[in-house]
Amino acid sequence: MEDKIIQMDTRILYLEDMVQQMNVIMMEQDRAITRLNTIVKTLNDKIKELDEKKGERGISAEIERPPHY
Repeated sequence: MEDKIIQMDTRILYLEDMVQQMNVIMMEQDRAITRLNTIVKTLNDKIKELDEKKGERGISAEIERPPHY
């Protein structure tokens, strides 16, 4: 009976450790996702800004084919 209790305690400790490791990984992933979202927003803003500048100069916002096509 005591062996079973020791085995269950060992399993519980293992599971608690695994949950802690997963928590650390999830926090790292959350930070990475937040950084990536910031980068994507910045890039989208720059693209919009470039499109607006193109429009101001009379250049089509769509990509034009070179004349040799």
